[in-house]
Amino acid sequence: ARYQNELAGVDTELLAERFYYQALSVAPQIGMPFNQLGTLAGSKYYNVEATYCYLRCIQSEVSFEGAYGNLRRLYDKAAKMYHQLKKCETRRLSPSKKRGKDIKRLLVSFMYLQSLLQPKSR
Repeated sequence: ARYQNELAGVDTELLAERFYYQALSVAPQIGMPFNQLGTLAGSKYYNVEATYCYLRCIQSEVSFEGAYGNLRRLYDKAAKMYHQLKKCETRRLSPSKKRGKDIKRLLVSFMYLQSLLQPKSR
């Protein structure tokens, strides 16, 4: 279902997500479904959701090796976004736009901190 979504343009994201959660209910020790859920999450919430899924995959009893690379890419993106955000000026924004920027800053900073706290072994 996920590949139909990516390749054929058929909106099957919710179906794919359901199948991955069903796989976890059958074999919760397998990390691969978490890796796939991370891929489905994409960049929602500035990659926080995908990061959670990749970390769950890595911490599973039977982890998936590809999750390390996926997580590393997200951390690299977070570092780049973090350094770009530091340069942004938010004083002249309306309160609603400033709130949106503040949320983005919080999530990106959280992701950047996460990347700094991860061991560099992989």
